[in-house]
This record gives sequence, C-alpha cells and structure tokens, in this order.
Amino acid sequence: MSEIEYKEAFALFDPTNSGVIQPKAFADFLALLGDEELTAKVKIPSQPLDYKSFAAILSKNHKGAETSDDAYGRLFKSINKDGSGNISSAELRSALVHFGNNALSEADVDEIVHEADVSGDGRITLEEFLKIMQKSEKKLRGEHVL
Repeated sequence: MSEIEYKEAFALFDPTNSGVIQPKAFADFLALLGDEELTAKVKIPSQPLDYKSFAAILSKNHKGAETSDDAYGRLFKSINKDGSGNISSAELRSALVHFGNNALSEADVDEIVHEADVSGDGRITLEEFLKIMQKSEKKLRGEHVL
C-alpha cells in the first residue's frame, strides 16, 4: 500500500476525523484486507491507534501486492450485506454506524448515495463505488477533481 492508500484507509475507519481509530475498527480493517498472513502477524492493539501507529504497523507487516481497487472491492462486498451487488442507503448507514460514525443523519447518507449513484437508481454499484473512492483518493493527493 502507498502512503495515500494508508491515509485513505485510515480515513475510512475514522469517519468522525477524531485522529484515531478504535481497536475494533482496526480489526475490521484487517479482516477486510482478506490477508490471513497479515492478520496472523498483526496484534490488535488495546488502545486506539493514531495515523502514525496505523501506518507503521501496516508498512512493517503488509506485503503490498494488492491495489486500492482490490481493497475497495472487498469493502464494497462487506457493506453490501444482502449480496445484491448494490449498496443501499440502509446498508451504507449501517456500515457507517458500525465503523463509528453516528454523526450523519439519514438525509446526509441519502445525499452521499445520490452523489455516488450515477445511474440514478438509488443504489451504488461496485463501479460507482470505485469511482467515488478514486475521486476521494485524488482529493487526498491534492489533485483537481471535477
């Protein structure tokens, strides 16, 4: 994983921008990576992790063979609980709460879905999800995004 991918991953699991991720969220992140060797090597901390600790653990232990799209694909599948191939507002809301973001209202989540939903069907497909995540990566890198 690159530095920008570490930052993006950290931001996903720190939705309230508190500067730390909780041990449970870190364990969830490792599970989403689907790398059993990495999961076996890394000890889940008992205290919240700041970004520096998060990146240090991953850079020390992760072999880095996957792309960010691979990780986003796994994240998409974990959010898409009903296996429909689309993320609904309810599924996104549930995932955000699971990862510790209770601050967004139902209207906020609906707005996120509306922004990502290019097809206009009220759901986010994998392709739409990847596009919004790639756009977010570009913003984090400071690139101009339309």
